[in-house]
Amino acid sequence: MITFDAYRRVLLELVAAGIRSQPVRVLAGSQPAPGMLLIKHDVEDRIDRAVRLAEIETECGHLATYYFQGRLLHAPGAAEQVRKIADLGHEVTYHYDVLDACDGDYQAATAEFDGYRALIEAASGQAVETVCPHGNPTKLRDGWRSNKDFFRSADTRARYPDMIDIVVDFPERLPQGCYVSDAGFALRIIRNVAGNDQSNEAAIADGAAIDWRDLEPLIRQSSGLVLSIHPHRIQTSGTRLRLQRWRFKVLRSGYRLTKRVPFVRKIASRFYTSTQKF
Repeated sequence: MITFDAYRRVLLELVAAGIRSQPVRVLAGSQPAPGMLLIKHDVEDRIDRAVRLAEIETECGHLATYYFQGRLLHAPGAAEQVRKIADLGHEVTYHYDVLDACDGDYQAATAEFDGYRALIEAASGQAVETVCPHGNPTKLRDGWRSNKDFFRSADTRARYPDMIDIVVDFPERLPQGCYVSDAGFALRIIRNVAGNDQSNEAAIADGAAIDWRDLEPLIRQSSGLVLSIHPHRIQTSGTRLRLQRWRFKVLRSGYRLTKRVPFVRKIASRFYTSTQKF
């Protein structure tokens, strides 16, 4: 992916070009336009790295949205770290994983959503206005396609009528927009972010790899660009980054080779949350 220092340079270059990121919640009252940049971070591990990113972004004049996995809030000191990100001016909200966690049980999923929503709001001091679903590449499902189905549900929409799901609502909120992600440890355009409920391989294949240098012209060409980065993938040095990428590729290749064996898929599905560290 990228190092902290290289990310700082990218942000400063964007500022020099007249581009500053805004939190996703601005979509509730703003129409997307060319030059609009929305940086979002899916925080699934290593809150300390999310804090460091938030400090860099504020220092460089950018504001972002941090989507936290609810389970992270139970860690000692997590609430203080969340509040620190919020106090820096960033949006802090929920990276939900409720349908997969509850095996497709919507009632249990709603209870979990409400519980973690309240926990995040208490920690951040902000209302949850936008959310983002988590994708689990090893989870086996029967009766639901992915976590995205939660906000595709009419009952969910009725319960949270003003809440924006940045993935499910992307085609409606940013019809001429562009979604760029670090899926597969490389920066790439994801063309069908709202409708792709398949494997990570399919999502990656659906995209087009780009370089960080391509961001500025892409932002200007798009009526709203979402840049989605996982903080735990940002490293302190190029050597650590290469090692992390190598480990990810080895684990992914191993799973691809063995997932045709039913019991391997069942074991991987049972421990699907382990993939959130990569």
